[in-house]
Amino acid sequence: MNVIPNTVKSRRRSVLLKLTLLIIILFVGSLYSAICCQAASVTKGALRSKLQSGLTVVLKEDHSSPVVAIQMWVNTGSANETDGEAGITHLIEHMIFKGTPTRKTGEIARTIEASGGQINAYTSYDRTVYYVEIPSQHFETGLDVLLDAIQHSTFDPKELKREKEVVLEEYRRSLDSPWRRLSKTVMRLCFQKHPYGRPIIGYQSTIKSFTRKDILNYIEKWYSPENMTLVVVGDFDTHRALELIKKYTKNFPPRTFQPPNRPMEPEQKTLRKRIIKDKVQQVYMDLAWHIPAIDNPDTPAIDVLELLMAGGKSSRLYKRLKMKSNLVHSVGAGAYEMRDHGLFFVDATLAPDNLHQTLKGIAEEIALLAEGVITPGELEKAKAIVRAHFIYDMETMSGQARTLGFFETMLGNISYCDEYLAKLQSVTTEDVKRVVRSYFNPHNLSVAMLVPEDATVDLPAKKLFQIFSASSTSPTNNSKSHFMGKVAKAKRYILDNGIKVIIKENHRLPTVSLVTVFLGGSRLEKKGLWGISAFTSKMLTRGTASMSASDIAETVDSLGGQLESFSGRNSFGITAKFLSGDIDKFLGLISDVILHPSFPSSEMEKVRDDILSQIRAKKDQPMSQLFDLFYATLYKNHPYGHPRTGTEETIKGIHRPDILRWYKSLASGSNCIICIVGDVNPKRTIRKIKLLFAPMTQTHSPLPSIAPEPNLSGPRIKHVKRDGAQTHMVIGYLGASLGSPYDPAMAIVDAALSGQGGRLFYRLRDKKSLAYSVTSFRRPGIETGAFGVYLGCAPEKVETAQKAIFNELAEIRENGITSGELVSAKTYLIGNLAIESQTNTSQAMQMALDELYGLGFQYRDEYVKKIEAVTLKQIREAVSQIICPNRYVYVTLGP
Repeated sequence: MNVIPNTVKSRRRSVLLKLTLLIIILFVGSLYSAICCQAASVTKGALRSKLQSGLTVVLKEDHSSPVVAIQMWVNTGSANETDGEAGITHLIEHMIFKGTPTRKTGEIARTIEASGGQINAYTSYDRTVYYVEIPSQHFETGLDVLLDAIQHSTFDPKELKREKEVVLEEYRRSLDSPWRRLSKTVMRLCFQKHPYGRPIIGYQSTIKSFTRKDILNYIEKWYSPENMTLVVVGDFDTHRALELIKKYTKNFPPRTFQPPNRPMEPEQKTLRKRIIKDKVQQVYMDLAWHIPAIDNPDTPAIDVLELLMAGGKSSRLYKRLKMKSNLVHSVGAGAYEMRDHGLFFVDATLAPDNLHQTLKGIAEEIALLAEGVITPGELEKAKAIVRAHFIYDMETMSGQARTLGFFETMLGNISYCDEYLAKLQSVTTEDVKRVVRSYFNPHNLSVAMLVPEDATVDLPAKKLFQIFSASSTSPTNNSKSHFMGKVAKAKRYILDNGIKVIIKENHRLPTVSLVTVFLGGSRLEKKGLWGISAFTSKMLTRGTASMSASDIAETVDSLGGQLESFSGRNSFGITAKFLSGDIDKFLGLISDVILHPSFPSSEMEKVRDDILSQIRAKKDQPMSQLFDLFYATLYKNHPYGHPRTGTEETIKGIHRPDILRWYKSLASGSNCIICIVGDVNPKRTIRKIKLLFAPMTQTHSPLPSIAPEPNLSGPRIKHVKRDGAQTHMVIGYLGASLGSPYDPAMAIVDAALSGQGGRLFYRLRDKKSLAYSVTSFRRPGIETGAFGVYLGCAPEKVETAQKAIFNELAEIRENGITSGELVSAKTYLIGNLAIESQTNTSQAMQMALDELYGLGFQYRDEYVKKIEAVTLKQIREAVSQIICPNRYVYVTLGP
């Protein structure tokens, strides 16, 4: 139930599918770490109990951050629905937060957000999860609100009518995403009898048909306490928490739980395929093989297989199809393990001309795995990746709660973590070979693709069968309690060559996050070179004077670490995450990448193809198109108006000398910030950095001065026609800059308008059912910023939606916000800063960017004080300067 619009990424299928894969990869597959790293155990200290009502409760204290995660796992999903109920589980997920006898519509989300927390939910095939993350001083509020909603939602018929319209908008939105369309296609192809083949959201006809009685009947069957698990992790007292849970569930409504009776999917005996001509710019491809249920003994070996195939840039598919031959724009693999049956996916985006070679390459890698061509190093690397990711995820309370909730709900007990760990640790080459031979045969394969309308794809089933026949033989039949130490204040060091190094100790987990940043980004790009910052940053990890791209990827993956480049509007650089025992190796690697990038021509052409593919793929992604249109219309003079990806013309015109000159002009000591947060020894670390980064020179040449965008002289209105089920719109204004006195006030205005407890959600979605997604947004920049409102709706609602947004903005401009909204927005912003700051990476990035932009690495604390000090008068002053009548941009994209 995500209310914030997201750009659809090229490799994303459905949000729920990827969420499930994330759980499997990071939580299930990664339990190998508990033996290898005794300091980090998600189950250690967790208390599992069953209340008299039948409700299972899992509690784990963790006082490392003043945050509590509360999650209710309901052991039902769309697979428990009948054909006539298709989509009702998802609709109930929406309706749960729409009001109880003691809390009106909108009050549930407002109460949580006014306490600085977040509330949301998601629906999958096998489960529905409702969750709150909240500052620990408001733990009881979060518990009370969530349990009240779960037990006592009223399902008011008027609210149901409105929410069905919201879900229909969500359904229409999914029709505009290629990956979501393909996901539905492949699931229907693979599951022709089992309800996994139905879309979780249901169909238009079923969504429209549901009545309050239908919902109550479903609740009666599945929302009984013995079919639920409440997981709480964070900064609380276990005894008090258990007493509060008993207090708030003592009147749990008695319900009749009925065990599910799902039809089983017959064994697939022939290759299946579906190729759809569509209005897309590239081929979207999914290959899927049936695999057994999650509790099958083969699951650990399947999880290891996933990492061998697609676990990082040194994995088999990425190296073969991307790094070596550059046949694909993206490639991935995932084990989607469910309660009854699962699927193993290989997905890719690519040009139509590369389709046959790509399929052949995938088939050949599968054949090698079927023959057991796996090195001991590969196997250990897969386990190292799992081990590291498991530890990384323990940084947050919500991550730990998800792990515990997943095992309890999907596998029957959190203690299965330890059993699974032993099984994963013992996976051998023969185990991987066996599962490949058992499941990866062409009879068990389903192929689904979306291809451009003008593409010629000659791919008969017989040819596909031949390509994938080499991989199969006869299938075999197989059916301290917390690692806590001191968390010190951050310190800043300035090296002789001008590099600023910020180090913050955090010894809670044996992990380190490192960020290296430079001023750059699209803001400092010159005319004709739009996109050069992103181009350059992508090239940083593609080779140095002594290492190839493959060498770099192999080093990172073998250590279970992460190394990524990034580029934004104002900066570019490198982020890394690794286990603290590998700090010397990673510092050496990062210094090599920063000081000695070779920008090899062969890799440059691969990156160029990737960026051009990304630019073309925007035509498949309405949100990307919309916001490119918005910023181009808003910023006529400032470089923020140009897309960060660049354009096809500029990317084709960028050559290696351009990148060398651009990087050399910015990669100097005086323009470099290195920030490290984690399990480090500051004195030893700073000595190492001084030694490694000594060759970086300091430049005294000033960076270009960029003038702010002039004020708009009148409205700017643009529409781009795009076939689709929805029209997307943005109404926006020039906003406050970073460090502006108006910025804290506008952050509060944004918080009051956005979120599930905000005005826009309540008035335009809850009350008027105009949209599934509606939110305000702000984007402060160095010289100038942006503020606006996004909404996506059915084309026939555009005029009504436009007027509604302008009315809300006019009310804000004329009357500001209320004192209650001011208090709630402040609490929400400050609480969310605490939630975001749980990870080392988020802290490192925030401190590095604040220092880079001249705000100071300790600006986060100062910013909190500024938020706390904002008055209603300052809100009105800021709004009067930014939400100006007749000085707005209104852009639309749709039919």
